[in-house]
Amino acid sequence: MNNAVPFIGTVAARTPAVRRRVAEGFTLVELMVVVVIIGVLSVLAVVGYRKLIRESHISEATNMVQNIRVAQEAYHAETQQYANISTGIADGASYPSATPTSNFVTAWGANCTNCNNGWQWTQLPLHVDGPVMFGYETVAGVAGSAAKPPSVTANGQQITFPNASPTDWFIVDAVCDLDTTTPAKTYVYTSSWSNQVWVDDPE
Repeated sequence: MNNAVPFIGTVAARTPAVRRRVAEGFTLVELMVVVVIIGVLSVLAVVGYRKLIRESHISEATNMVQNIRVAQEAYHAETQQYANISTGIADGASYPSATPTSNFVTAWGANCTNCNNGWQWTQLPLHVDGPVMFGYETVAGVAGSAAKPPSVTANGQQITFPNASPTDWFIVDAVCDLDTTTPAKTYVYTSSWSNQVWVDDPE
């Protein structure tokens, strides 16, 4: 009976191990590191999402200027001239909105009040599925005439058009203020002299 180990001694022997398990956990430094990592990942996710949305908006403009190019060629094949619909390129007379921003979309098909006399966008065989965010312009001329404007700039690169085009010609542009907090606008250009599409995006 004297050799028996008291029960209380067994409990006492196990107490330090129990205390160690209770004491283990995250320190304040570890929690701060986790918070910082989550914050960085959140910022990257937001930036990536904004970039994706911006690229999708520019994709609308890229597709539309290509569609206008096809419509211009179809119009020329039928009438032997390109449609000189707009009063200019990047002159604030875009259609369907003269002041397009990323906050609004505008239905296509309304009467154009700031087009060249006698011209309407409905004269082009152009199919538009729904409202658009960008505003669009297209100018045209006959062989031997100078392009107007003579050049445009896309992300620091100057694109110069012929001073006296050997063929009938047209220029198409799309414009939109995608970032309404700054005055800079995004432009997308194409022309009859090249199949290339130029994007001038300030961001």
